[in-house]
Amino acid sequence: MLLKLQKNAKITLSILFIFIGIALLTFNYFGSVKSNLFNEKNIELLSQQIELPEEVKTIDEEEPDITSPVQPSTTGYIGYLSVPDVNIKRGFVDFDNPDNTLSKNIMLIKGSSMPDVKNGNLILAGHNGRSWYSFFNDLYKLKDGAHAYVTYNGRVYDYTLKNRYDVPKIGTITVQRNGDVNTLTLITCHRTDNHKQVVFIFELSNVTIA
Repeated sequence: MLLKLQKNAKITLSILFIFIGIALLTFNYFGSVKSNLFNEKNIELLSQQIELPEEVKTIDEEEPDITSPVQPSTTGYIGYLSVPDVNIKRGFVDFDNPDNTLSKNIMLIKGSSMPDVKNGNLILAGHNGRSWYSFFNDLYKLKDGAHAYVTYNGRVYDYTLKNRYDVPKIGTITVQRNGDVNTLTLITCHRTDNHKQVVFIFELSNVTIA
């Protein structure tokens, strides 16, 4: 009788362990599926495809401009970018303004949204080189955590550098950013590789009255 009870107990335990194993495998499987779906959703949120205008497609280091620069009018500026660590302070104009060009200013890229748009992304491009209008020449010196400030519509938007990465010059760029926060994206050419551009991603950290 005792042997029979022991045998039945072993069978019961074996069945119990089998059910526990199946339950764990099922939990891990569905957990993995859920995680993959979540990651795919994150990637979708973080990716923004931007078409670049022709002059940004070919943005490159240039020879010094030997002629006297013709400064554009500053009366059309809708905002200002300041990056104190690399001595950048420059205005930008609206999309359709004739001065919205790399040879006169930093350039506001279509697909941008202004800093006061929730979870928006302000995208600016600038030359890197030896010309008088190479306003982004020293961006490469920035360290993670550096600050950039955008003055727009009576407020100062304080952004913190979170990431930078290289992209090929193919006429478009994919902006990888946190879709849950306001961001500032700066684009310039690569210092040593003429086939690449560099994307700097800043995230909004503070807003004050100008």
